[in-house]
Amino acid sequence: MKVIRELLNKELIFFENADNKEEILRKMGRKLLENGLVKEGFIESIVKREEKYPTGIDLSVVGEDLPNVAIPHSEPEYSNCKKLVVVKLEKDIKFNNMIDPSKELKVKYLFFILNNEKSNQTNILSHLMSFLTQESKMKGLENLKTKDEVYQYLISNK
Repeated sequence: MKVIRELLNKELIFFENADNKEEILRKMGRKLLENGLVKEGFIESIVKREEKYPTGIDLSVVGEDLPNVAIPHSEPEYSNCKKLVVVKLEKDIKFNNMIDPSKELKVKYLFFILNNEKSNQTNILSHLMSFLTQESKMKGLENLKTKDEVYQYLISNK
């Protein structure tokens, strides 16, 4: 997972709590803005984009009892870098399904794609999806309790 290894660093792994998707998107947006990773307008952009183009992914098709994920992302002009931000939620939050936006999913993990290059978004997404769609890898992620454990797991998994 060379691409994930290049995009990830320990400071971009978070364990968070929120009551709904807008709250977590705004909370994470503020953190990313404070750290200079995104530009003004990112928060509104990601909230609006999530409403219009949901990013929830149902992993029940990959394996039983797997946590669902969402992959929020914004337009490249709002990012200052190419990074992957990982958020493990303390409790599931409802996101709309990417495939069927009328359906809601309970999501446990968010993988924010920050990308300041228009052409690379699908490449990043395909590498991330190859990880997320392997049952054993997602089950392994569930047992991790610290930023360091999550970081080491994600960069060492191929």
